Formats: sequence, structure tokens, C-alpha cells
Amino acid sequence: MRSLSCLLVLSLLAMTAGCGSGYNNPATNVGLYGDWNVAMYPTSSTTPVYVFALAISQEGSNNYSGASTTYTGTVAIPTNMCINGSALSVSATSTTSSSVTTYTMTITDATSDTAITVTGTLPTTTTSTVQGSYSNAASSTCPASAGTMTMVAQ
Repeated sequence: MRSLSCLLVLSLLAMTAGCGSGYNNPATNVGLYGDWNVAMYPTSSTTPVYVFALAISQEGSNNYSGASTTYTGTVAIPTNMCINGSALSVSATSTTSSSVTTYTMTITDATSDTAITVTGTLPTTTTSTVQGSYSNAASSTCPASAGTMTMVAQ
């Protein structure tokens, strides 16, 4: 009985040592739901063309909607960005086939008449990053472009 008590005390001490150790879990989101920092890079470029943040809600099993939120990321916002990053709306759908979930998202800036389409595959578990490909047709203020998109959970 005494060895069982000692084992219990040692187990509790080990668990307590892990608490408050300063380890921070990175933010994770499920599917497209959550608050995201977004960076979009034109094909063959390391300079982002769009950098903003979105708060996305899930409506039903595979529909999403959202709007701009405060950007908290580490990628610098371009000074010459042709969209208004704080006036965006977003709608998205996801489809699952053979255990793979793909998504199509439309990000719209009504102030510049710009619509950006993003497509990609969602991770199968909670995640801190979602990637995809984006394209936008030319608008009155933005030239047409295409490239990659990365969303990082806030």
C-alpha cells in the first residue's frame, strides 16, 4: 500500500511539473471556421500581394461566411494593396468525396469591386494552417493575378 501511495504522489508531482511550464499551444481551427491571418502570393513571387484577416463562421455542415477582422500576423501588409483589407466579406463551401474535403471560397471587396476565388483541400484534423490557390479577375482597381494563399489561425 505504501508503494502505491508513493507512486501516486510521484505521478501527481510529474503532472504538476508539466503545468505552467510556459509551453503555448498554437491556435488551431476546424475546417475554415475561426479567425485567420491571410497572405496571398502571386505565382513565382515571395512578396505578398494581399494580406488581411478574416473571421469565418460555419453555417450548416459545409457552408461558411465571414468578414474582415483585425490582422495579427507577422507578414507585412503591402503598402500598395489594391483592396480594402478591413472591408471584406467571405463565403465558402466545402465538399467531401473519398475522405478528401475540398473548399471553394470567394473573398469580396465591394469598395474596389474585386472578387478573389480560393480553392484547396482542407486538413482532416484541427489545424493552424490552411493552404490553397487563389485567382482574381481584373477589377477597376486590381489587376488580374493568381498564386498561393496561406491562412494561419489567430
